[in-house]
Amino acid sequence: MNKRIYLITGPSGAGKTTISDHLISLGNASIDADGTQGISYFVNQNGKPVPYPQDANASWWDTHHYVWELDRLRKLIDATNPTDGLVFVAGNAANINKGWDIFEAVYYLDIPKDIMTKRMAGKDRENSFGRRIEEQDQLLRWVEKFKADMLELGAVSIDATKSVAEVTEDILAQAKATTR
Repeated sequence: MNKRIYLITGPSGAGKTTISDHLISLGNASIDADGTQGISYFVNQNGKPVPYPQDANASWWDTHHYVWELDRLRKLIDATNPTDGLVFVAGNAANINKGWDIFEAVYYLDIPKDIMTKRMAGKDRENSFGRRIEEQDQLLRWVEKFKADMLELGAVSIDATKSVAEVTEDILAQAKATTR
């Protein structure tokens, strides 16, 4: 079967994991790259993996990046056997541009900053990143450049303020209509 791989990305709180889980509940193949052991981690300015400190601040983020292990991600995608040929990858990393050729299309979940910070602070949120005010401040400084970079590379903007079902439907409709 010829696989078609799609990336769902966006800032923290945009709904990447939620959309990935919803795609799975609908019978689609979806990988949460940020939540899969061994795929994503922080690196220092020399590219060496480092643990994420609980007291990370702006100076730490200036010299560290969250990246994907692209070879492992490719192997995980290769091992995925979708029933309809579609594979979705959800996540966000500083080196997305180096793996851009993996994806048939990239969908950027777009949300206003106020909704992003409200979602990050949510107590029922599985991912704790963004609950600390320092993390929220960092993300607010970072998000506009990340969005501009993704759109410049060709990502399709998706309104992620809609319901999970509507956002998922938008992504599925576009993915099914897209071919290289």
